[in-house]
Amino acid sequence: MKILHTSDLHLGRSLGSVSLHAHQEAFVEWLLATIDTHGIELLVVAGDLYDRSIPPTESVALWRRVLQAAAARGVAVVAIAGNHDGADRVAAHDGLTDAARIYVRGGYERAGEVIRLEFADGPLDVVAVPFLDPQAALPEWKAAFEERDEARTHASVLGAALDTARAALAEVGSVRSLAIVHAFVAGSSVSDSERQLTVGGTDRVGAELLDGFSYVALGHLHTPQVIGDTATIRYSGTPLPYSFSETAPKSVVIIDMAPDGSCSVVTEPVPVGRRVASITGTIEELLAPDAHPEAIGCYVRATLTDATYVTDAKSRLSVRYPHIIDVVMALSGSTVALGGDDPSVQERRSPLEEATGFWSAVVETDLTPLQLEALTAVLDAVLAGPEGGA
Repeated sequence: MKILHTSDLHLGRSLGSVSLHAHQEAFVEWLLATIDTHGIELLVVAGDLYDRSIPPTESVALWRRVLQAAAARGVAVVAIAGNHDGADRVAAHDGLTDAARIYVRGGYERAGEVIRLEFADGPLDVVAVPFLDPQAALPEWKAAFEERDEARTHASVLGAALDTARAALAEVGSVRSLAIVHAFVAGSSVSDSERQLTVGGTDRVGAELLDGFSYVALGHLHTPQVIGDTATIRYSGTPLPYSFSETAPKSVVIIDMAPDGSCSVVTEPVPVGRRVASITGTIEELLAPDAHPEAIGCYVRATLTDATYVTDAKSRLSVRYPHIIDVVMALSGSTVALGGDDPSVQERRSPLEEATGFWSAVVETDLTPLQLEALTAVLDAVLAGPEGGA
């Protein structure tokens, strides 16, 4: 049987001020065509169906398009909620769609449950474990941890769910199994666009928790990657770039699983969506006729290294880079960058830098020298407070 593994659709996502809905629509149409081409029998989506807990209506409609099209093709679907999703909303019809072989799970209610699916070459036992926030555990879960005097962490709640599933698989004598998990496996590569589950590294879980399944479909991290030395525990990554760090090719994973659980795994490149590029230089360097031809068709973040503030930088650069999204002013000789969406840069911004970055993002032009002078004067007065005569 053939399984397609994808994750982190983040329907409703924007890159800067640019909506990615049209690209997500293109991905969905490509996904459905790929299901047809490869004879996929099971579609797996390993969490973060939406980009936020209350998604836009158009994103809900797009996800419904996936489910309706899969059902019409006779393709089974198992999808789980991720940390971006509202678990209760994602799983609102949990159980009601099972008869159509569409299984959408969220939260703790059925974590660790085994779903047995029948295919032409035999049964497949599926374990769907959505993102489990340790602080949101159900009372019975909390009581069980208190009884064992064990702390509730990402690792312990995920481990408890998977231990329950492994016991159930052993009881029924399962031959082949698939686990779907939304979690941060320690040692994995990250990008700039994943939301931290917790602060301080306590969101990491060990790869040893994932043992005992024929294949483990992971979600949460946006970079496609294999865990350990086996091809059968892996992140599919996002189908589209959702930050400027995601320059690696995007793909989905296709698994050909034999009746005994052995797997042949390949990746299928995703040909839709717009790539991202980060470019650096002075305004004149970036506008040179031969500058960065590879970035012209991309969504672009430009870092300017001019010695002084460059006015109308975004509009000037858009002549050569029509899909430019972000301009960062890294004035030469300065340790502080103006503008930009990089969180590490934002943490060092002054109020003036925050204000100019906001203006550029909303108005899509840079402040004129006169406007910049007026804004600087106002902020200086405000920051000086009453003692400064403001």
